[in-house]
Amino acid sequence: MIPLYSIMDRSGLQVAKITKELFHLSDTYVIDVAEEQNALSALMFVLAIDAEKCSRE
Repeated sequence: MIPLYSIMDRSGLQVAKITKELFHLSDTYVIDVAEEQNALSALMFVLAIDAEKCSRE
């Protein structure tokens, strides 16, 4: 997997790590979240990135 992004909190601790899997017909992301309470925020971050990417195509 290719590391793409790290989401950090205000104190510099990693909240989530986003990677992209290779060898898929479409973009496939993996979101590793340190604490379950941050899962929705991490998902929204990835969706915003994907939406922006799609708007350029």
